[in-house]
Amino acid sequence: MLKTKWKNKTAKKEYLQLLINSSEVEATNYDMSRPHQIGQLINHPKFGIGFIQGTIGENRIQVFFEESERVLLQNWIKV
Repeated sequence: MLKTKWKNKTAKKEYLQLLINSSEVEATNYDMSRPHQIGQLINHPKFGIGFIQGTIGENRIQVFFEESERVLLQNWIKV
């Protein structure tokens, strides 16, 4: 189960490692045109593997990667 409040960055790193090492969880390739869910493990071509820790509105997700935290687009349609 995904925690909603994190004690510190180390706790997030430990959670990410648990997800990566779990045989039950598989990382989904990040695609900004698709919706993603909180707690989902994603594989980003530049930032690597991370988990979605929150959303900002309908079109942005907060993702924790081992080396950084990023805000990425979701449900974004290129015109």
